[in-house]
Amino acid sequence: MRIISLVISSLVIFSLGSSFSAASETGIEVKGTAKESVVPDMATLSFSINGRGKELATLKKDIDIKTADTITLSKTLGVKTKNITASKISINPQYNYQTRSFIGYEVSRRITVVLTNLDKYTVLVNGAIKAGITTLNNISFDTKNRESLERKALGLAIKAARQKAEVLATSSNVSLGKVLFVKEEGGPIRLEAYTFRQTANSAGLVKGAFEPGEISVTSTVLVRYSIK
Repeated sequence: MRIISLVISSLVIFSLGSSFSAASETGIEVKGTAKESVVPDMATLSFSINGRGKELATLKKDIDIKTADTITLSKTLGVKTKNITASKISINPQYNYQTRSFIGYEVSRRITVVLTNLDKYTVLVNGAIKAGITTLNNISFDTKNRESLERKALGLAIKAARQKAEVLATSSNVSLGKVLFVKEEGGPIRLEAYTFRQTANSAGLVKGAFEPGEISVTSTVLVRYSIK
């Protein structure tokens, strides 16, 4: 009998504890989402210079010259040295595996340029093509005020959450109390306005044919309010 009594007492305490926990967590929980957009004022461009042949020294020299020309062009357009990255040369021997014979070498190098003046975009791309780049791998646009844009989107997301919570509270005949919990979900999501990959060609870009559009930052927050 004593054992049964102890078990019953434990169940009662657990039941009371569960009820207390549920009561302490009552409230309204909502998600708020906001998006802020802005015209980009900077871009990161990734170029590749590729070559194939049997004379490795000749290939390397050719790629070094084209790399130097692209870097010189970038600096002429006002790009700072810290915003230019030229990777090490990649060398890959090529073979015909059916005949087991050596074909030659495939040599490549990637150059990344951060352009902070988009008025120079067309000149940079056309100049890089003339300098001998083989591929324009991708372009990602951004803004120098990205942190400010993210903070603004976050503040608007919190306001959006409050508005949703007020609608729920009014519909439920209760009043909102203080904020019990707030969490940013996944961090701000930056959407690039324009990314692409294409093989460079001698035609280049026509002046006036480039428009970067807008970039957007989306923030989402989870907020729990007490109710009265």
